Amino acid sequence: MQITTETTVKNILEAYPDAVHIFQRHGVDVPGECDENILNIRLVICDSMCHVDNLDSLIRDLKQFVANKEG
Repeated sequence: MQITTETTVKNILEAYPDAVHIFQRHGVDVPGECDENILNIRLVICDSMCHVDNLDSLIRDLKQFVANKEG
């Protein structure tokens, strides 16, 4: 899976449910703090709807997480 600013939170979490920990590490408690609609939002918009400390860092860590999972 390729992670870009256009990838939705839902796409990531459906493919990699454990990625929720990456979001949490970046200040995003997807299941706890964010509106349910956040799941269908592209990452580029996510930071304006739900607290994201650093979007570039979040995307970088998600890419690394997926790369490690896909081996």
